[in-house]
Amino acid sequence: MILRALLLSLAALLSGCIIFDKKSEAVVFHQFAAPSAVAPTSGMPVFVPRAIIPSALRRPNVVLIDNHGWAHIEDAHRWIAPLDRALPETVGRHLIALGGARTTNQTPSEEHLVLLLTVDKMEIVAADEPEPSIFSLPGSSAKPGSATFQLTCRLEKSDGALVGVRTLSASRPLKDRTPASFVQAQSANVAAASAELAKWLPLTSPSK
Repeated sequence: MILRALLLSLAALLSGCIIFDKKSEAVVFHQFAAPSAVAPTSGMPVFVPRAIIPSALRRPNVVLIDNHGWAHIEDAHRWIAPLDRALPETVGRHLIALGGARTTNQTPSEEHLVLLLTVDKMEIVAADEPEPSIFSLPGSSAKPGSATFQLTCRLEKSDGALVGVRTLSASRPLKDRTPASFVQAQSANVAAASAELAKWLPLTSPSK
């Protein structure tokens, strides 16, 4: 009887694992597009810690938020890393590639600057519709709309002294309201914001 009970328990555990594996195969993971090559840079390092993310986006799922504040959580579409970590890493890679800063996601031991990022908006705006909604299916009569992104950047010295604050915004049209199109559009928005940030950082870097 004991052996039979053990076999039944083992069968139940194995069947659960098989179901989990089948479900996990259907999950698509997304990440922001960023330059693959990292060019060497010089100058004072810029520490980019984890970003401040709106509470609705602090989850592994891709969350689509429209301009009415409605949210759609995509269970089958997830970020490959938490947004508060993925965003500063992506911005840092763009800044390095653009030659605007020597960024790092680890606190430097030497004198450095600190770039604090706060995501104000990362959502869908469906213009010219009586009731904008992310729930309109692709191919319907509703217009695809656009993906908007707004980022507040606060630059400080390593001792906490404020160097400057800047708010950057970008918007891209959506091919359709799917997670893949949303991530593609937001990748372009992050790249555009990073390009503007790269122009700003050298001007505000304190002299040694």
